[in-house]
This record gives sequence, structure tokens and C-alpha cells, in this order.
Amino acid sequence: MRPHRPPLRSPPRGSNNDEPSSTVLDPAFADPIRRQVQSCRKADFREVLSGSNPVLRRIALSPRCEVNTAQAFRDAVREDIVLNGVQFVGDHRTEAFVAAVKRIVEKFVTKPRKALHVSDRVMRSCSRTHSGADAYFALQELFGHPDLLIKPRSDPPPPPLEVTLGVDRKGSLKCRICAANLFGLYRHDDIEREVMLGRTAVVPPFVLVDTVIVEEIDFATDMAKRYLSVRSPEPDVDVNSELRELF
Repeated sequence: MRPHRPPLRSPPRGSNNDEPSSTVLDPAFADPIRRQVQSCRKADFREVLSGSNPVLRRIALSPRCEVNTAQAFRDAVREDIVLNGVQFVGDHRTEAFVAAVKRIVEKFVTKPRKALHVSDRVMRSCSRTHSGADAYFALQELFGHPDLLIKPRSDPPPPPLEVTLGVDRKGSLKCRICAANLFGLYRHDDIEREVMLGRTAVVPPFVLVDTVIVEEIDFATDMAKRYLSVRSPEPDVDVNSELRELF
């Protein structure tokens, strides 16, 4: 299912610019890459997505979060989450994660209203709706083509959401959130061929694409930065190594 997209998004330039834009990426950045893969040849995609190509690493995104708190909690129920190196498991892992976030925040933020604001921002920034929609529409702007279908893939499942929350050496409360979203590029011709032949097997993607979105929030200044990394896991690149290498 296609992710829901809000009607307007903030531009990636300027960390907290509220001026709305209809694109996730700067067209001046996305359009040349889109032209490189317009032939829809696998070799072109592999070249653009190659680990030796730095173009699609640390692409600036808007830090503006348009996901509400209720949606963030619905997303969290479905997540595997690691907070400060500890993974939350079991039926009550979401409640345990929320409680842990609140304990950390309240330890360093004394004003109740501010503490509530910080905890809420952490939860909303963890939303898979937030990261997944930006990743999906960024790929559409980079690789979208009438002959192709871009959709999430779930085999294997994405790595757990990684959250780091605490104070730096200066005593400033900061948070870093790493969210991986996995996608596949499919040719419509391949899908239609299987349908015409009456086959029920799932058509494999002809290109695999892994994305990682990292958000860094400084609550002392109330400023945030978000970056997108786009890579192919073929043949020797995977999201876990991307998380370790980049961030």
C-alpha cells in the first residue's frame, strides 16, 4: 500500500524552515539522478546505488514532523526498538519504551511542560509513517518512472529502530533516531507477464533499495537535522553496515 503523503512538505534546505514545498528532495539534486536511470536498465540503477558512489549519502531532508502523537503510538506498537543499546521485547515493549523515554527526559528536563514536549517529539520522530513516507516519496522523485512500481519489501524485515537519547558533554539533551526502510523496484511488464501466464508466484524486484533516515535533535536549541541515505544491498551492502558506517 502506498504511504499517505501530506499535501505539503517542508523543503530540505534550512534546518527549520517552515515554508512548505510539494517535494521531499531539492529538484536540482533529484532531476540529474532521475535522468541517469530513465532507461530503466538494472546496470544504471546499480551504478547510481553503488557503495562507491557518495551522491546518495546524507541527503538533507526537512526536520519538520507532520505526524501526530496518536499515529506515532500506533506505529510504535508494530516496531522493534532499541533505546541506548537496549532492545525492548515482549507484548508490552511499547509501553516499556515510552516509560524509558519519559524517565530519561524527566531526569534532565525539570519543567513538566517542556518534558512533555520533548517526550512527544521523540515519539513522533520515531514514527514509521514519518520516515517511511519521506523515504518512499524521495525514491519516487529519484527513480519514479511510468514503467516501474516502487513499493516496500518485508523480506527480510527492516532492522530495529535505533534511538539514542541522553546528554552530551555540555549537558545538552540530544536524540538521534535511525530508521531503515526497505524497498523494491518492480517492472510493470514483469508483473503483467505473470498475470497473463496465470502464475501466482510473487514477482521479485529487479532492483533492491535500502534507505536509512537519521534524525538528530538538539533539545537545548530546539533544532533538528535529518538525512537520508539510499543504497542497494546487492551484492555486499546492507542496512546494518550502513548504520554503522554512516552514523
